[in-house]
Amino acid sequence: MKTSGYPIVMTADRTLMADYKLLFDGMLAASQTTATPPALISRLLMPWVRNADFRARVAPLGLRRIEAALLRSGFSRDEVVIVDENHLGDAIGPATKVVAVASGEPSGKGMNSSTMTEIAGGSIYPEAMFRRLLKKIKHHIAASAPSAKLVLGGPGAWQLADNPERMHSLGFDHVVTGYAEGNAAEIFRALLDEQHLPKVIPGEPTSAEGVPSIQGSSTMGVVEISRGCGLGCSFCTIAPVPMIHIPESTVIADARKNVESGMSSIAVLSEDFFRYGAKGMTADPEVVISLLTCLRRIDGLRLIQTDHANISSIAQYSDEQLKTVRDLLVGDTRARYPWVNVGIETASGELLAANGGVPKMRGCSPDRWSDHTLMHLRRLCEAGFLPMASLVVGLPGEREGDILRTLDWVESLQRERITIFPVLYAPIDGTPGIRARDLSPLHWRLIKTCYKLNFRWIPRMYWDNQTAAGVCPGRRVILQTMGLGQVVQWNALFAWHSWRSRR
Repeated sequence: MKTSGYPIVMTADRTLMADYKLLFDGMLAASQTTATPPALISRLLMPWVRNADFRARVAPLGLRRIEAALLRSGFSRDEVVIVDENHLGDAIGPATKVVAVASGEPSGKGMNSSTMTEIAGGSIYPEAMFRRLLKKIKHHIAASAPSAKLVLGGPGAWQLADNPERMHSLGFDHVVTGYAEGNAAEIFRALLDEQHLPKVIPGEPTSAEGVPSIQGSSTMGVVEISRGCGLGCSFCTIAPVPMIHIPESTVIADARKNVESGMSSIAVLSEDFFRYGAKGMTADPEVVISLLTCLRRIDGLRLIQTDHANISSIAQYSDEQLKTVRDLLVGDTRARYPWVNVGIETASGELLAANGGVPKMRGCSPDRWSDHTLMHLRRLCEAGFLPMASLVVGLPGEREGDILRTLDWVESLQRERITIFPVLYAPIDGTPGIRARDLSPLHWRLIKTCYKLNFRWIPRMYWDNQTAAGVCPGRRVILQTMGLGQVVQWNALFAWHSWRSRR
């Protein structure tokens, strides 16, 4: 610790720096609103990480990438430090010139966040925790580094980039958008030299080969295997970004760093896990199997998790290849419910096509989309996965027939081992989206039918995954009890919203 402080201090709110053992831990915590008592959040869902010193033992992957880019460009560890909010006072001092903050939800405008707040009320915790962090940062800057610049980055930077008034009201001098490993060193050197920079600074991505390996463990053991998507759906912020695949050597190095730092389970993340290593949209299952086989050779690695996948890629895997992937993800943990999120968006192929989703269908005609998705979700179930299908309620142009088709689709899956999460449409330009009061009784029937599946399978999946990750029985029981309480709460909320929609 330097009593004079560090020139560059990087941090993030607690939702991004808690001691999560699983990817789903972070998803669960980040989906809570302030209607959930703070004591439950702080003691159960977002436990503090025990650091060996003032430096953060875990940090969001984005901060780890920027840290690695700076160190690779000649900055030293005496100049750059990542800390959590409890150690800001150990890092901010007279020598501090830049405080860089990563956030996923600075304004709570993401689709999942706006859905949770519309249904449950309150503010989403990532936004609330972000505000709490800002208050602490400003206190330390005012006390020790009044000339320091405050900079925002991370996946939520878009929420302020087009809103200069809000940027100013929150106290940010600059917002950096997008991936920035390509020009991070240039930006921070300019800030240290007090050069003039625009309020909004576009980040410059690097090539896949140029993505630097992380130098410390990432929150939830997250390991990036590809970035971008490129499918062009009009309702997704990442849709215009072409997909690139991180080299296997970098992925393995990042995974090793996490395991060596105490993260016994990792999460390999991509906008389409089954497309890793693909040539365009043509999947290469053997590349994915090779990567997972190499990861399985890491001593001490327990569960390998993943998040997003597209039907178009799943369709290119044989049943045997899907089972092989499932077995490699689970390893020796005996996990029964490895999950993967599959973006269905709507069972109406015509509605999806009208919202830019034709590439997502990859050769499937709109009129076959419903049956096509049902077939491949059932294939995932048969291979041993627990699919988490996602739907977008209220897409532009949605009609009653589209809702009925999606409702029939959901009802046809009631006997399957599957979960379905509907989110309310929110435009990517930050303008207001669908509100709970705008939903019809048919919408609420669809949402309740989805959650009937979720309430059945999520508790089983969570218990199973926590067991595989080595979470102690006592903590598992406590979280299951909390989950039962939330089931009661959400059923009551659905009943109230449904009643109000009929008035």
